[in-house]
Parts: sequence; structure tokens; C-alpha cells
Amino acid sequence: MKTKILKFTFLPLFLLLTTFFSCENNSEQIESLNEENTKLLVDYQNQLIETRLVTKEADSLKTLVNKLQSQVNKLSGGTPSYKASSKEEAEIEALVNNLHHGWASMVKTKNTDDILKYFLPKYTTSTVQINTENIPSVSRKNDANFQEHLQELINAKDISVSFGQTKFLYTEVKNDFFVTSYKTRIRVYFNNKQVYTSSIVTQLAGENKDGWKVGNYNWVTINYE
Repeated sequence: MKTKILKFTFLPLFLLLTTFFSCENNSEQIESLNEENTKLLVDYQNQLIETRLVTKEADSLKTLVNKLQSQVNKLSGGTPSYKASSKEEAEIEALVNNLHHGWASMVKTKNTDDILKYFLPKYTTSTVQINTENIPSVSRKNDANFQEHLQELINAKDISVSFGQTKFLYTEVKNDFFVTSYKTRIRVYFNNKQVYTSSIVTQLAGENKDGWKVGNYNWVTINYE
């Protein structure tokens, strides 16, 4: 009987201790969860701030890109193509196109007359060239030695050229004399493989003698790989 009484006496005490420790454990878990929630909230707020900063930087970059693009568009549109406004000016533009065809044809046919037929009996040429290694060179020739230069080009085997679209910058005709300036691009090939492209700005001057002919031929060539 005594043993039973003791058992009944310790039972409530055991339940009370169990409840106490259980509550204490729950409190620790709740506190731990609160700490984790607080940390997650801080991390989320930091990420939110970083996201806003990145978005702001991206918006600023977009604004800068749009501004630069606008400036490029203005610059590209700042030099409009010159349109022939008279029969004579149209004939000068046709002369330039014929010259380009003459260059390409001469390399194939090996005949310098393909281009020299568009020159006056007496003429001068001047060339400034910047090669792909950014090394400049200057060459001046006349009717006595320009043909030799053309022959050297012809002797270079397996070379071919093609001209891009010509953009006329200015043309003026006065009686039988003219001057025109334009820019174009050419591609140079060796064994049918492109070796470089060239940006060319040219000024031609000449007169009408049995058709418009070139008396002075000046061009600047910049080569790119």
C-alpha cells in the first residue's frame, strides 16, 4: 500500500517536470524560429535593395545607350548623300561608276586601257594609304608613271577587287570643268579569299573633252582586316 501511495505521489511531479521541460524546449524552438525569420527578413530586404540598385543601374545604362545611339544617328545623318541636280552632274556620277568598273575589269583583263580611257592625255594622281598595320604611305604619279603602277597591280596574280556603293558628297560643274568628291568601300581578294576592306574618300577633277575625263585623281585609302 505504501508503494502505491509513493507511486501516486511522484506521478504528478513527473508530469509537471515533463510539461516544464517540454515548454522550455518549445520556447527555445520558437526563439530559434524567430531568429531564423528575422535573418531571412534581413536577407530579403538586402536582396530587395540590391535588386532596386541593379534595376536603377540597368535603367541608367539603357538611358546612356539610347543617348549614344541618338548621337550616332545624328552623326550618320549629318553628311547626306549628294544628289545630282543636272544632266552634267549625272554624267560625272556615271564617270565615277565607270572608273570603278574599269578598276575591277583591268585586274581581270590585264588591260590598263580599261581605266586609262577615262583619263585626259595629261593627268596627275595622288594617293594616301593607311595599311592594316596603321602605317601610312604617300604616292604621287602622272601620265608618265601611273601606267607602270597599274601594270604592277596587273602583274600581282590572283588579285581581285569589288566596289561597294558610292556615296557622293559634292559635285560642281562649271562650263567644261568639274570637281566631285565621294566615298566608297572596296574589298580586296587573293585567291578568291578576302584579305582586307578599304574605306576610300576620293576627289576627282577634270574637263569635257570628247566626254568627261579625269585630269586629277586624289584619294585616301584606309585598309581594315
